[in-house]
Amino acid sequence: MKSRNRFRVKLMVLAVVALWVQQSQPAAAQVPDENRKQLIEALGAPFVVFRDKVLDEIKVSDEQKEKLFEHMMTQIMETGPFLDSLPETGEVREKKLNEHRKKAHEKLAKFLKEVLKSEQLKRLRGLALQQEGGLALGQEDVRGELKITQEQMKKFVAITQELQSKVQSLIKEAQSGGKPEEIRPKVLKIRAEYGKKLEAVLTDEQQKKWKDMLGTPFDLGD
Repeated sequence: MKSRNRFRVKLMVLAVVALWVQQSQPAAAQVPDENRKQLIEALGAPFVVFRDKVLDEIKVSDEQKEKLFEHMMTQIMETGPFLDSLPETGEVREKKLNEHRKKAHEKLAKFLKEVLKSEQLKRLRGLALQQEGGLALGQEDVRGELKITQEQMKKFVAITQELQSKVQSLIKEAQSGGKPEEIRPKVLKIRAEYGKKLEAVLTDEQQKKWKDMLGTPFDLGD
């Protein structure tokens, strides 16, 4: 509970900062990279495009960077208040959050197609998939490209359910007084372990294709 409230406060503060920047600074001004991580935490891997190292990696121009910055500001202003309006727990929260993420992803995808070049989009997709790891194999477009079978999907579901169970246990630990700074690394470690289990379900041919989709390994340094 405390960790969720702390995250809400961080993003709300970031929304206020974003508003100040929009009103008093040129669009090329920079929001701290640490704050951009909070947006990714709230909305998912595709928003890795706003990290400084990623912008350098996909070689955006000054004009592209300015447009990306403006889009980021708009999204922060929408997401901060939205998170603050959600109930603390329950199915309603998860449903609304998933709907918000879906809309944000669709809006971002459309925007990026208009702003980035094809080679930039390809590299960016690989970087986002790297952030998700094996968990990205659950995405519909990824499953289609890799030609995932029904039998493989059953194995994916079983592994994912086991992962969710372990993560939920850690979340309950955090809500009952655990230290978020200690629990978050545990969650990330478990996600990485189960991502490897999901990748192991792929055939040799699928794994080769998967590596091609990921592209050259990239370290954000986190």
